[in-house]
Amino acid sequence: MKYFYCILILIISSCSVNKKEVSLKKSNHVIEKAGSLKEEVSIQKLMLLTKEEAVAKYEKASFIERFTLDAAYGEFRNNITNQYLQEERVSKTIIIDEVTWEKDKETWITVWYEVQESKSIPKAVYVWEKGTEF
Repeated sequence: MKYFYCILILIISSCSVNKKEVSLKKSNHVIEKAGSLKEEVSIQKLMLLTKEEAVAKYEKASFIERFTLDAAYGEFRNNITNQYLQEERVSKTIIIDEVTWEKDKETWITVWYEVQESKSIPKAVYVWEKGTEF
């Protein structure tokens, strides 16, 4: 009888581990580079890394641009401009680094980092299809 309970507990615990692994895989996004899969990354994980950490972890970005927030024109940059009040946007003191990686053959992922004295902090992220016109 003890063996039956031990086996039952083992089966139940292994089933719950598999469910966790499956749910994690569903919530992650994959970034590819040169035909080989990179480490799976969720948007939530990406938003926890500084620019330097993200570039080191996910290697070379496809595009990097730096601008002051008051010069953030266009529909594409609404995600970052909406993170700040109007007074902050026109102050000309907020510097943003825009970093874009190829997520897969059909999509890009862009993260906007606020440049501060000691590091760059992620403020907004956007996943978009290649070929999209803004």
